[in-house]
Amino acid sequence: MSDLWEAFALRYAVDRSRRAFQNFLGSSGGEAAMPVAYHAFILRGPGGLVVMDTGADAERCARYGKTDIHGLDEALALLGASPADVHTVVQTHLHWDHAGQPGLFPAARFHLQAREMAYVNGPAMRHAVLRAGYEVADIGAATALLHEGRLVLHDGEATLAPGLTLHHVGGHTDGLQVARLRTRRGWMCLATDALAHRANLDRRIPFPVLYHVGDALDAFDTVTALADAPDLVIPGHDPWVVDAHAPAAPGAAGWLARLD
Repeated sequence: MSDLWEAFALRYAVDRSRRAFQNFLGSSGGEAAMPVAYHAFILRGPGGLVVMDTGADAERCARYGKTDIHGLDEALALLGASPADVHTVVQTHLHWDHAGQPGLFPAARFHLQAREMAYVNGPAMRHAVLRAGYEVADIGAATALLHEGRLVLHDGEATLAPGLTLHHVGGHTDGLQVARLRTRRGWMCLATDALAHRANLDRRIPFPVLYHVGDALDAFDTVTALADAPDLVIPGHDPWVVDAHAPAAPGAAGWLARLD
């Protein structure tokens, strides 16, 4: 059996109001426009269909002022599938824009780092600046999945299927994880919020939403080592993710791209 994976990026929302200084620790980017895109990823390979992050629905995106909304169900339909076909969901972390729709996947087993669950239920959450990215409902949903036997908590590196592994990096949150997958282009790293934009990695300056600066800097080295080439390191919020890759299907231009 081949261990190659197909990888698709869904741009489910956009914030065009962001300025560069808002995307770098220390506000060092200047006043130039630097939009933020919001992504979830769909993988297809020897482990079947895998969704990486459940994103946020239209109501939540509107509440946070995001536009150009597309749904995960819409993306799956364009790929000839439905949420019921997904049996594996990877939650990179539990921020509102990554963990907002677990109910879409009633047949899925979810995968999260144990450190993320401990973090969102631990003493760090007494600090408003650290809990700002979370919604209590999402933490409660993860807890419910755990008690239903549908959430697997990992401690560091984990193999989900041939050619697909998870890796803890921390930094952005204490339990942030990334994925490495073998594709026809080589080993790819879905770095998600280990770097919001490619420029965060190029400049070695993290996105300013952080738990641990040192871990965020070390994560740059980790995601680079996990990929075979710089353009196989896929950031979490850069419009480049969709703009630089071919549409996944007719009608998908500008919102659903094939990465491999």
